[in-house]
Amino acid sequence: MTDVVFFDMGGTLLYPDPTVPEVFAIVARRMGHDITVRDVEPCMADVDAYYQDQYMKDGDFWCVHERAVQIWLDMYTMMADYCGITEGVPELAQAVYDDFLLPENWALFPDVQACLKGLKRRGFRLGVISNWDATLVNLVRSLGLLPYFDEVIASAAVGCRKPHKAVFEIALERMGATPDQAVHVGDLPEADGEGAANAGLRPVLIDRHNRFADAPFERVSLLTDLVSLL
Repeated sequence: MTDVVFFDMGGTLLYPDPTVPEVFAIVARRMGHDITVRDVEPCMADVDAYYQDQYMKDGDFWCVHERAVQIWLDMYTMMADYCGITEGVPELAQAVYDDFLLPENWALFPDVQACLKGLKRRGFRLGVISNWDATLVNLVRSLGLLPYFDEVIASAAVGCRKPHKAVFEIALERMGATPDQAVHVGDLPEADGEGAANAGLRPVLIDRHNRFADAPFERVSLLTDLVSLL
């Protein structure tokens, strides 16, 4: 019987708002660079491709806080280069990273609060398992979500990441639960779906835009659908 529900964070519970290009442009202007978001947006496909390449090559950067931070700094450095910024680039990259530690640069999806409240009312214990640097718990706290969760597991804080089985085992141990008692909800078929399934948890994909119709996992289009599904 399901007793515990784990959630991924980025793309599942929250998203950057303003967007990454918008925050980069805001910070760059604050530091004296004459750019707009239109200067930044064209490079995002290459920046995203860089991240995917690094993830496929060695996604274990998510297992170490300093390496996870460095990936973000590298991407912001790429964005500066595309925009023709040559002065003060390390300081700019760090300032953009620091801005994303602030809760005002993140937004919850509209279905999050109702979902978490509904599950808590029904007696479920809730947790987070996310590939994130070690600042995650502070962000969760700043967004007012920490009271909902019994545990917040950031991959860089425990030294292992999704889809590896170990991070799910750590989360289960901390919650005092067995795999057959737990559901994991996330937005990525590999990290969240396959990772949870391989660890013995019941995977559920949040698929708001019907991107994963062929994925062999249960899907919901709204997080509030979980309340009736479980």
